[in-house]
Amino acid sequence: MIIVKFYTSIIVFLFLIGFSFSSNAQSYGFAQGWSVGIAAGATKFHGDLSDKSSFIDVTPFSAFFYKERRFAGTFILEKAFSPYFGVRGMLMNGTVEGSQKSVNQYFEADYFDYTLSLTLDFTNIFLGTNWERDYKIFGFVGMGLSHSSTLKYDMTTGKIVSGSLNQKIMVETVGPIGIGFCLFPNQVVSFSFESSLHILHSTKLDRTPVKGTKFESVGFISLGIVYNFLQGDGSVGNRNPYGGRSTDPAIQEFNKKRRVVMRTNRNRKAFKKYNRKRR
Repeated sequence: MIIVKFYTSIIVFLFLIGFSFSSNAQSYGFAQGWSVGIAAGATKFHGDLSDKSSFIDVTPFSAFFYKERRFAGTFILEKAFSPYFGVRGMLMNGTVEGSQKSVNQYFEADYFDYTLSLTLDFTNIFLGTNWERDYKIFGFVGMGLSHSSTLKYDMTTGKIVSGSLNQKIMVETVGPIGIGFCLFPNQVVSFSFESSLHILHSTKLDRTPVKGTKFESVGFISLGIVYNFLQGDGSVGNRNPYGGRSTDPAIQEFNKKRRVVMRTNRNRKAFKKYNRKRR
């Protein structure tokens, strides 16, 4: 319960940070700030049925970091509400494994979760908005549900010691928290690297409940590609975050004159084309 309250406090705290910065920033309309992406990577189990349960033992400098990895993929739909924060929906699907030599057992699990998270653009928050910047560092934290199906085996015989092929799917709450790096965030197509931890309020994923433990987690590192789409004058590519609706009088006047010129040129070209056809 203490961990749940602490995790909820993190979400509220980050939301307040994003809202405080966004209160003085240009907000995006409904037709702006959308992106969709896919990513692929590797999972890592953190729980009871594991030889290395400490996060210190699973850093990139540890050989165990590269063991017991399984494939997973994600689909992400995100809506930015300002240059500082947004909301993302994420689907994750893959497999997870873990083992413990001391008990001569290992497990394999099919894993799926769907979550809704708050996202924060740390680069814009701490360095200021810069639409020519070719990178960004961001974070996210949220809540959702996980579905999993696990089989636990004996290492020596390979026989199933827990679970069955026709078992009921386990549904548990999950909270993703992560950090990422994005290359070319202001272009139509960008690339991302993410490292996240999906914290399950359960000890059933490895089918090895231990007294005193209430949580397990699935680590996930991934590479992805993102398609950013904004409509109107604020479309991604021309790097104009205002969409022609800035509150700055000088920018409003500039956009008004630009639209007049564009319409004039467009009408002139259309009229010439019409005259050619008549001849």
